Amino acid sequence: MLRFNLHHTRLVLSQCFLRRLPAHWSVTMEDFNRNAVFYFGVFWLIQILLIGEPAEAFVAAVSELALSLVFVVAVLGLNGRREAFLPTATLIMGAMGWIGLAALPVLVWLRVAEDLQLVIAFYASWVFVAWGIVVLGHIFRQVLARAPSFGFGLACAYAVETYLGTLVLLVL
Repeated sequence: MLRFNLHHTRLVLSQCFLRRLPAHWSVTMEDFNRNAVFYFGVFWLIQILLIGEPAEAFVAAVSELALSLVFVVAVLGLNGRREAFLPTATLIMGAMGWIGLAALPVLVWLRVAEDLQLVIAFYASWVFVAWGIVVLGHIFRQVLARAPSFGFGLACAYAVETYLGTLVLLVL
C-alpha cells in the first residue's frame, strides 16, 4: 500500500514554487509509484472535464503518463544522465499533479461558464499551463545543471510532446 510521505511532498511542492533542490535528495520506488498514481488520477479527472467521456479520458491519461515518462528517459539519456530518471520523473509527476489539482476548479468553471465568464475561465486555465511549463523548465535546469533557457526549451518540448502526442493518439 502506498503511504503518505510528508518530506517527499514538501520536496515536490517546493519545485512548484521554484525552490532550489536540496544538495542531497533522493526518492524511493514507492515515491515514484505514489506520484505516478497521483499524476494519473489528476490528469484523468482533467481529461474527463476536457473530453467528457471517462473511457476516452482514461486512454488520454494513460497516453499522457507514458509520453511523459518517454520524454524524461529520452532527455536524460541524451544528456548522459540516465541514473537521474527515477528522481526526475518522480518530481515531474508530483509537481504536474499538484499543479493539475490546483487547476481543477478552473476547469470545472470552464465547463459551466457562459459568455464572458467562459472567456475568462479559458484564459485563467492557461495560467496553469504556463505555471507547469515554468516548473518543468526549473526541474530540468536543476537536474541537468544547464542554463534556464535550456530548461525552458525542454519544458516547451515536453508540452508539445505530451499534449500534442496525446491528442494525436486520441485522434488515431
